[in-house]
Amino acid sequence: MTRASESSTGIDLPKPASAAATCADPDAQQIVQEEEGCLRRVLEQLRRRTSIPPASSDYDYDRAMLELRDEMASARLEDVPPLVEQMDRLQRLAARRRETRASAQVVDVQSPYFGRLVLQEGERRREVLIGRSTYLDTDSGVRIVDWRDAPVSRVYYRYDEGDDYCETFGDREVEGEVLVRRTLTIEQQTLRRIATPEDTFARTRDGHWRRLDRDTTRLRGGQGTATRADPPPRAGRLGVSPDGEYREDKHLREITALIDRHQFELITRPDSGLVVIQGGAGSGKTTIGLHRLAYLAYHDPRRFRSDRNLVVVFNEALARFISMVLPSLGIQEVAIRTYEDWASRLRSSHFPSLRCHYCEETPAEVTRLKKHPALLPAIDAAVERLSAQLERRVRRAFVQEASGAAAAAGEALVRVWQNSLGRPLTHRLHAMRRELSEGRGRALPPNIRLVLEREVRAGLDHAQDVLGVWSDLLSDRTALGEAFAMHAPGAFSDTELDRVHQWCTAHCADVTVDADEERERAAARQDHHQGARHDHGHDGEYDHSHGIDGRSLDEQPTLDREDDTLLLRLYQKLRGPLMRGRKGKEALVYEHMFIDETQDLSPVELAVLMETLSGGRCVTLAGDVAQRLYLDNGFTDWKSVLAQLRLAHVEIEPLRLSYRSTQEIMDFSQHVLGPLASPEPTVATRHGAAVELFTFAHSGEAAGFLAESLRDLMHTEPRASVAVIARYPEQADIYFEGLQKSEVPHVRRIVEQDFPFRPGVDVTDVRQVKGLEFDYVVVVEVNDTSFPADDQSRHLLHIAATRAAHQLWLLSTSRPSPLLPAELLDEDR
Repeated sequence: MTRASESSTGIDLPKPASAAATCADPDAQQIVQEEEGCLRRVLEQLRRRTSIPPASSDYDYDRAMLELRDEMASARLEDVPPLVEQMDRLQRLAARRRETRASAQVVDVQSPYFGRLVLQEGERRREVLIGRSTYLDTDSGVRIVDWRDAPVSRVYYRYDEGDDYCETFGDREVEGEVLVRRTLTIEQQTLRRIATPEDTFARTRDGHWRRLDRDTTRLRGGQGTATRADPPPRAGRLGVSPDGEYREDKHLREITALIDRHQFELITRPDSGLVVIQGGAGSGKTTIGLHRLAYLAYHDPRRFRSDRNLVVVFNEALARFISMVLPSLGIQEVAIRTYEDWASRLRSSHFPSLRCHYCEETPAEVTRLKKHPALLPAIDAAVERLSAQLERRVRRAFVQEASGAAAAAGEALVRVWQNSLGRPLTHRLHAMRRELSEGRGRALPPNIRLVLEREVRAGLDHAQDVLGVWSDLLSDRTALGEAFAMHAPGAFSDTELDRVHQWCTAHCADVTVDADEERERAAARQDHHQGARHDHGHDGEYDHSHGIDGRSLDEQPTLDREDDTLLLRLYQKLRGPLMRGRKGKEALVYEHMFIDETQDLSPVELAVLMETLSGGRCVTLAGDVAQRLYLDNGFTDWKSVLAQLRLAHVEIEPLRLSYRSTQEIMDFSQHVLGPLASPEPTVATRHGAAVELFTFAHSGEAAGFLAESLRDLMHTEPRASVAVIARYPEQADIYFEGLQKSEVPHVRRIVEQDFPFRPGVDVTDVRQVKGLEFDYVVVVEVNDTSFPADDQSRHLLHIAATRAAHQLWLLSTSRPSPLLPAELLDEDR
């Protein structure tokens, strides 16, 4: 298809092309002509609308209304009604002009819509286009409706071509039939792909149209989209189509058009409540979460404004990945954070005296204990012990010395205390203080009231000492043993608890002492520096770099990463809501939260996040237990974790279709999981190339073979994305050096999730790729030493394999992993 030269409006109009020149497939000619004609009509209408001069018409309306207002001020009473009517008419005309001009500017002229419906409602037939904004012009017959808002968009997502529908639009019930339902890809004002219920047609690079194989080449939704030609590649060849259509950028694609019926129902759930989505790799979990965020923000922008939304992701790469799709969904400036970054920022702002580094050598049993769900009731018990101690002291104060009205007043105080159960401890104490000074407490004798006020002050001091309670919690061996004996018997042996106790006692002491003495050390440091300027003749026996306790003034204690969560949880229980910013003048409250890859957060971490939600408790949790990277975080299964969060009543929404990988890749990944696999496995929507295993004598030979295949692939499919994934970073280094020496084009070593999301070859380790996808994946060193038959290896190999959209290769330089299917081991080359 040729295109007209660029107009002054920036909208190019595709010129009509003959069916024979456009599509050699006679069955596709009519469809192509219809859709190109529709696009041409829409672009022409947008061109005319956007060419309306910004002129002074709006200004003239305003001036006319001002003149009418002045005229009304001096008009006779009987002349006011017609003047009011005229002003109302001018206001409507001005509003209509502004809406028309605004809608023409909001519509993305490069891709104005992605779906087309033709509906038959009685004697009426109408065409509706589904897009990302609304543009209505009844005179020209162009109706583009926003997928998030227009009731008719439900027909697009809920019904197939040929279905009868019955929906309520506004206050009326509408029945009809879907005559045409098509999904379209329009890029740069050019129609690239047409998907009908029977076939998919794609424009080739030379401008012709071809029919794509329905079973093996069609991807209908999920976290990315792609279409590939058939037949599958021959064995031993990497690549599926030299004609494959790829984009230059590899960010998360715009997939609004591809949401299926079940996903749409989850997205449009009410704005309060919890949605839990369990789905396999590529099943659309991220799609649903992001679109639900966009849907809620669109329908109630005041409540769900940007600073009241939070997206929590697994790693920085996924954060950048997601940030590229949110603007296309109408979402701007929403915080997208990894949990570690979010928690670290808040811990720094709430505990400014902690100038701590993170320990890089935390023992595994310490990490496991600090993430264990048994710490949730252990924290509650620690706070309850403080509460019970204070209640006993309060009772002792008035029971022994008060009688009559004083005793009644004391009982009223206790009831105030008991009625506030469940609130943060400092809030309960402040309520008690108010009751003493303003309520029934004034009936107490002065001496008793003074005693009680002193107890409340002491209680507030203790409740506000979050660091002290944290230290006591982790340093009390008896309390730890009792907590785990009650809530997780057998989870830790006595020896393990002793080692954890020893580690925590030492580290907690360093942290609390450092926090208590931070001001003194800062002052001492300043004194030493001043003394050094005036004491040049000192004999050097005094060391100005150390304090009187022998500790280096620049030495800082270390925290375990998991301590951020424990400190924040204790802050919530003791002092109340977390606060925004370092000044802490406003509570940190989110109206909606989307947590992706939930299975890699511990129940304690989830509890901290959930506590920052407003009363609506609007949250979307998405995850897949089969893709766990951390087996020591206390997340065992959805049912158990929801029970630990006191959400056992929440229904889990399963997603059974994978829209990313082929059935061959999904079958392989399910086999790898073995006993960890779900009894209801995820099913792919298409077939593709077989998974292949190649064995070599050493890594140099493997790298040489891979380099040759990748050079050929980059030549035939220059816009493809490839991930070469190793289990360990050191293995990735070896392959990167080999590919680089072999002059493979666009090869990159990814170390800290710094993916550029561009075509090329990214060499990395499996922990970097969580949540991402690539056209092709090559997993290297799939040996029995790198991937033995243990649960962690099963999860890691499953994650690596399911990053592939179209083809998966496995390379081994010694005995292949026992996790591989027997048929691969028999056929390896």
